[in-house]
Amino acid sequence: MRLKAKYKKLLITIAIVFASIILLFVGYRFLENKKPINNPSKNEEVVEDTIKTYKASLIATGDGLIHSNVYSAAYNSYTKTYNFLDMLSYTKEKIKDYDLKYYNQETVFDTSSSPSNYPHFNTPPAFGENMLDIGFNLISLATNHSMDMGKTGALNSAKWWEDKNGILATGMFSSEEKRNEYKIMEVNGITYTMLSYTYGTNGIPIPKDAPYLVNLFDEETALKDIEAVRDKIDVLIVAMHWGQEYKQDATETQREQAKFLADHGVDIILGTHSHCIEPWEMIDDTVVFYSFGNFISGQNHSENTAFVRKVSSFGMFATMDIVKTVDTKNNKTEIKIENIGADLNYNYKFYNQEKKKYDYIVIPFSKMESKYLDNYQELYQEFSNVLTKYDDSIKIEPLPTL
Repeated sequence: MRLKAKYKKLLITIAIVFASIILLFVGYRFLENKKPINNPSKNEEVVEDTIKTYKASLIATGDGLIHSNVYSAAYNSYTKTYNFLDMLSYTKEKIKDYDLKYYNQETVFDTSSSPSNYPHFNTPPAFGENMLDIGFNLISLATNHSMDMGKTGALNSAKWWEDKNGILATGMFSSEEKRNEYKIMEVNGITYTMLSYTYGTNGIPIPKDAPYLVNLFDEETALKDIEAVRDKIDVLIVAMHWGQEYKQDATETQREQAKFLADHGVDIILGTHSHCIEPWEMIDDTVVFYSFGNFISGQNHSENTAFVRKVSSFGMFATMDIVKTVDTKNNKTEIKIENIGADLNYNYKFYNQEKKKYDYIVIPFSKMESKYLDNYQELYQEFSNVLTKYDDSIKIEPLPTL
């Protein structure tokens, strides 16, 4: 019995010694890992912790130019309401994954008057509602048609947009105070704003007692606006309604104004007015799209030539990533515009058997089929060549595989 007790005591001692060795080993490894030695992988982690990266995606398209044949197609005579959502079904899918979604509202929403056609447009506000419904949140309002319905129409339209929350619609204003608010927005840790200007208002004067109604472009005004916001935001976008209608190239004035804006700190320039696609380019670090062409319109006036009817039926979506890099150690922030791309689009007009009238739908070329346009492959190449005239580094979405 005494012998068995001795063996038992010996085994317990061995177990205690073994456990002690294990604990000492684990403790040593723990302390080794906690030591502030010059470990390269640890140093890399420290550097990474001082760099923070933020990213926001942007998609932009052209003119919402609502002729009577477009709003008539959207009209329901039974309910006496307008609904454009079927026309926008492909667009809704196209833009859904982007953070910032831009278009140009060419025509006003004068809620006190009936809808009207060229040359003095007035658009059912349902179009704006539907564009917001599918996700657009960045809207340019300053165009050559901003004064089509006079002072009252411009004021009503500006107020309609000012009542909408969560979006940035700019270029027309209901007061001097609203004009100088410079609405600053934020997405994914990136602050931004947009300025919007037009070259003119088709000879209809902006009232002297209400110069705030529409932003007209001149360098002095633009510089004042830029200086008011540049140090308050990460990204400055400027929407420019400029150029020559149906000209598939930027004018000398457009390029001079783009250079002026780029030299004074504008990051992205989004151009409209020509109703056709124009080239894009980089001016230093500034992205410039001179014209997106029409997003949706009914431009089939009898005075138009075949060329005008053709080019005005096409537009594009531009896409890009805004990347903000913050070096917290050195207190430096860098903004880059990356992954610049495009997808052409076609404003398809067809006879809607269900409605018993002509209708419209916007078709991205990435979804194009011959039933919409027989010669779409040829036109894809033609308009791609226009877009890349100054810079061919943009990635244009390919046509669908047959």
